[in-house]
Amino acid sequence: MPEWSVIDNSFDKCLKCNACTVICPVSGVSLDFGGPKHLGPEYKRLTDNQITVNEPSIELCTLCGTCDRSCPEGVHVSLLTAYGKAVHAEKSGTTLRDLTLSRAELVGKLASAFAPVTNKVMKIKPARKLMEWTMHIPAERQFPEYKYNHFKKKYKKKEATTERKVAFFSGCYTTYNAPHVGEAFIKVMEYNGIEVALPEQKCCGVPMFANGQMKQGLKNASSNTNSLLLYVNEGYDIVTTCSSCASSLKKDYPAFLQTEEAVKVSKNIYGSEEYLRKLYEEGELNMSLASLDEKAGYFSPCHMKGQGVGTPAIDVLELIPDYKVEDMDAGCCGQCGTFGFKKEKYPLSMRIGNGMRQTIAESTKDYIVTECGMCKNQLNQLAVEKVKHPIEIIKKSYESVLEKDRL
Repeated sequence: MPEWSVIDNSFDKCLKCNACTVICPVSGVSLDFGGPKHLGPEYKRLTDNQITVNEPSIELCTLCGTCDRSCPEGVHVSLLTAYGKAVHAEKSGTTLRDLTLSRAELVGKLASAFAPVTNKVMKIKPARKLMEWTMHIPAERQFPEYKYNHFKKKYKKKEATTERKVAFFSGCYTTYNAPHVGEAFIKVMEYNGIEVALPEQKCCGVPMFANGQMKQGLKNASSNTNSLLLYVNEGYDIVTTCSSCASSLKKDYPAFLQTEEAVKVSKNIYGSEEYLRKLYEEGELNMSLASLDEKAGYFSPCHMKGQGVGTPAIDVLELIPDYKVEDMDAGCCGQCGTFGFKKEKYPLSMRIGNGMRQTIAESTKDYIVTECGMCKNQLNQLAVEKVKHPIEIIKKSYESVLEKDRL
């Protein structure tokens, strides 16, 4: 694990204003969590030039990054708490459950290989009770389904030949749970005359950092940086449909790796809707979008808000004639990646999501759109059945134009 000394000294700018603690989703529902100010910059000050302190309550940090965007002085609080989690894992050890949850890519590969069986077993109550007893994963927690014909089985293109070209970072969720999202992105790019390549890639590392597995997370970050840099040097834009992957590639990699290569890659990372907005602003977006008489509520993931790029999904969806989309502005969903899959944290996860549940219950929208697969999982857990990725709506609009042309 890298020494604390490699972390930038932005923590010195902390004013102790508590803005990060006020906005923290976990601090809002639990007094057991010390809060990002205490477990970020103050913890760093305490441990500087002293014996490292092992603080167990750091496990309640979800690494959602909400603290980063709230800080008036620009302190990278989540970077500090990530290292605190790594220290805790190193000193206290990591449970089999947390180690398993941190390996999202490995779990995805194995679960997808036996997908029909995996999905059925995950819905059998005795099996889930056994999992709760042995692994401390709550029996009530819904799991996303895995797909046998996952995205990497279907799409293997490694090079693009168009003038504007994209390298797609599919991420674990799109690859193993929602290949249709990846396929929708490929089609939308096709409608815009852009070929898409699929680089060699590993899990972005978010689940590893969140579970204190810093060494493996940095290993993945370094591997992905080296792979994506080859494409950036060839003039590719790097695009992902996952807000958590985008956040990690943009923010975490430069901060953790502190290399010129990581910085260069980070400057060429776009979320899928952010990229479509870029095309529109540059006058290159195919505007042959069919009218869609639908009403959607948009849920913005924490990792999207933390990127500081606004709400590109709303900006792009509003380009569709007659389509109505409204920001639900409902706070954090409470899933928080692997956080919501842990028995002792499940009640907190659901309490955090109560605000979102109430907001959506009062809504008259046809469905909800969000870029985050884990947010979708929590929305489904809270009885919101219709949840779509924004790229699916864009694809539908383009395809509707083609259908009308055929008639």
